[in-house]
Amino acid sequence: VGFFGQTSYATIKNLSLTNVNFTNAYHVAGSLVGLSRSTTIDNCSASGSVTGTSFVAGLVGYIYSGSIIRNSYSTASVSGSSYYIGGLVGYMYASTILNSYSIESVVTRNSSYNAYTGGLVGWKSSGTITNSFYDTTTSGKSDTGRGTGKTTSQMKTKATFTDTSSANLTGSWDFYSTWEIDSSGTINNGYPYLK
Repeated sequence: VGFFGQTSYATIKNLSLTNVNFTNAYHVAGSLVGLSRSTTIDNCSASGSVTGTSFVAGLVGYIYSGSIIRNSYSTASVSGSSYYIGGLVGYMYASTILNSYSIESVVTRNSSYNAYTGGLVGWKSSGTITNSFYDTTTSGKSDTGRGTGKTTSQMKTKATFTDTSSANLTGSWDFYSTWEIDSSGTINNGYPYLK
């Protein structure tokens, strides 16, 4: 379930979804894509809410085999009744996430599966997550190896995404042509947004 239910060898670029509302999706659900195979997702975002059973996320339910998510974010709340529930991605296999983030609540309605939920990625089987973050305060999550957790204040601070002296950042985000941040908090509630 998603704006695109399934993609293969596709490129999705410069697409923003607002006020998404997917309710009671059974299996593999994301605002933008349910199941992504060998797909590049670049400069995309989503807001709203997604609820389902398993493999549920704010942007892509299941990112699979050679897919890339780059310069993208989710402000969608996510809720599942089982496992692999994530703020940006539910389940990640042999793929890449770069310069991306998520901020909203991530909940599994069965506490037995808490280990399989994450602020950014619900579960990573294999792949690479680089320079990507989630809000520990709003997501209610504090997990490692599946993105870097930051407080709300840090997530609204440009240095979090540009100060490469930080151990969590190997390269600065592009705040010249790709990203912007509104220190007044008016645009995107103060979180980074795409130009």
